[in-house]
Amino acid sequence: MANSFTQHSFGTNVKNPPFPMDVTSITIDTLTPERLKDFRLHLFSHLQTSLEVEQLISIFHRHLKQLIPVSGIEFIHGDKMIDITIGQVRKHRCNYQLSMSQQNYGDITFTRGKRFSEKELSVIESIMDVIIFPLRNALKYRDALATAMIDPLTGLNNRGAMSISLTRELERTRRHEDQDMSLVMVDIDHFKKVNDRYGHLAGDDVLRQVAQVIQQSIRGSDACFRFGGEEFVVLITNTHLAHSRMVSERIREAIEANVRLPDKDLKVTASLGLAHYNGESDWPALLERADKALYAAKNQGRNCVVTSLVKQPTSLCI
Repeated sequence: MANSFTQHSFGTNVKNPPFPMDVTSITIDTLTPERLKDFRLHLFSHLQTSLEVEQLISIFHRHLKQLIPVSGIEFIHGDKMIDITIGQVRKHRCNYQLSMSQQNYGDITFTRGKRFSEKELSVIESIMDVIIFPLRNALKYRDALATAMIDPLTGLNNRGAMSISLTRELERTRRHEDQDMSLVMVDIDHFKKVNDRYGHLAGDDVLRQVAQVIQQSIRGSDACFRFGGEEFVVLITNTHLAHSRMVSERIREAIEANVRLPDKDLKVTASLGLAHYNGESDWPALLERADKALYAAKNQGRNCVVTSLVKQPTSLCI
């Protein structure tokens, strides 16, 4: 069973901590109470240089290896879906639960090829509390970033999150020739009429319904973003063109079949523009092709999917 570390105020009274010796020369064999204090202050100072969880775990791993030969560190926070491994996972492990003020901050595990001695475990436990305060701040920062990336109306990722995701996915696609991507722009047809006839609250409800329908129509590896107004962008990953067309048509049909208004006088439909990756140097170029295909779908009568091909567009319109 994992040990548990609880911290309340480590480091809050430290001002400009001095380092009277070269802490890089400290080893487990030369460790004295005074040297341990210097090492802890040095480690705490370095941990305060980052608000990235993975970077904190990496810093902790790098410093701990000065004292004890540790092959790898695993950090898991189930509630926040964080699973980080630094170094190499080996057979022998020691695991600790991190907490402060009765708040859980995840589990950290140290691994290596041979058993940890009692002295080594004692040293690890003597510095474990140092990471909790920086880790708490990093997790709060991560939560703040995640909140900033969410559209409050629909719960989808917003344009800021879209830029990050599309940049990462395009780079991955360019590295792996067998893994393509597609972008789909979705625009609700005659959305102004919805607002004019039923009011903006009803319009907001339609946006939420469309967001939910799109999410239910795509795989977990794909993503949907609120682009603005009544427009959405869907990222279809690790795909080919025929599959992207199928997904786009499924989205169109699901919106028409499932999105409801207060009465049946006006049916909710959407127009979609699809662009499949074709060697674009950046995602805005791919999105521009999807936008042009969407414009063509509007001109061809709405409630249809238009695919942007390199030579000419094709469409499936109702």
